[in-house]
Amino acid sequence: MRPVALVFLLLFTHLCKAQFGSAIALPNTSDKTVLEASPEFFVLDWKPNTALYISETPLEIVTDSVGAQKVNLFRDNAGAPVLYASNIITPVCADGDCKFMHITLYWTLLGDYAGFDRSPQEPLTKHDHDEFLFSDYWKLHDLLKDHNSILKRRAIDELVTKPKPSKIEGVDALSGATVKEVKESVVSGALYSCYVAWHLVHGKIKEQIKAHTVQQQNESMLVRMLNSDHTNYQMYALENLNQEQYKAQFSRISELFKSGIPLVRSYIIKNLSDSFSQSPSTMQPFWDALPHIDINTRSLLLQHIDFASDTTIKDISTQLGVLTKNQLLKYLGNLESKKKLSPDILKNLERFAASTKEKNAYLVAQFLEDNS
Repeated sequence: MRPVALVFLLLFTHLCKAQFGSAIALPNTSDKTVLEASPEFFVLDWKPNTALYISETPLEIVTDSVGAQKVNLFRDNAGAPVLYASNIITPVCADGDCKFMHITLYWTLLGDYAGFDRSPQEPLTKHDHDEFLFSDYWKLHDLLKDHNSILKRRAIDELVTKPKPSKIEGVDALSGATVKEVKESVVSGALYSCYVAWHLVHGKIKEQIKAHTVQQQNESMLVRMLNSDHTNYQMYALENLNQEQYKAQFSRISELFKSGIPLVRSYIIKNLSDSFSQSPSTMQPFWDALPHIDINTRSLLLQHIDFASDTTIKDISTQLGVLTKNQLLKYLGNLESKKKLSPDILKNLERFAASTKEKNAYLVAQFLEDNS
């Protein structure tokens, strides 16, 4: 360590001890060994009557002056991993004024931000020692959910305008107004606390947590993730299920195709094996979702239309209004390959072609004329 940096660290530690007492005397783990209620600010689902039990991990977060903070893992009553947590105590200094921040942070099994609990005895504070309002905690929660916040790309001294150096017992501190582009996303008067909390949540610990989870990965964990409402869990499970597991969970996967976000839907349809995509009965739940899915996923699904059942082809003829021009051309191309169209399909095509409200009606009219 460089001499200047060492002197700064010693002065900083001395200042914190002078204001708060020895940091070493503070606990870095909570007495709570069972989690029986959802964290106050939380992004995951919490089922009634859930009880999670703490277990140790080799993971740690190292914070200035206080040192290593343990990261524990909460498991359910069957021993399955559910949630990572760390009881953080770290100094936050601004304008030469230092105060310890007490907060319990939670991460998902993939290292993403899951939520936090505030300390009833040591509430978070802003400038002039004003305590956080409840709305301030919600704003912090929203900030921590943003993994791509501007705080990721800026050093702390780049987030204040015209910083003015000042000397407080040998320690340099910065003062200045929060820059406009970050002002709306952080708690007013608590830039430093927000900055520290965001980097604790989204720092190196994220990948360390994920790596620790991967070491414990098994089929039951993947199934739980697949059945979660959490998109990142769903994607992770889809990416890691083998073909046999995929087949066993196909009912849930087809359900996700209808209810999931476009990212999940497109991943599912892009990665269907031929044994699924070429089976009309297996694909029926996918075709049933056609009018309800996003445009991009609909285009991907229509790439499999040559393997659709006659019933599906007839059903689509009643849904032509949801198709884009290129999607409609894809469907008509499939019809063109057939020797004869059923009376029901022809009737639906004629009805659509005669509509004055459908902008693509002319395509169907042209198809009928060419194939009359």
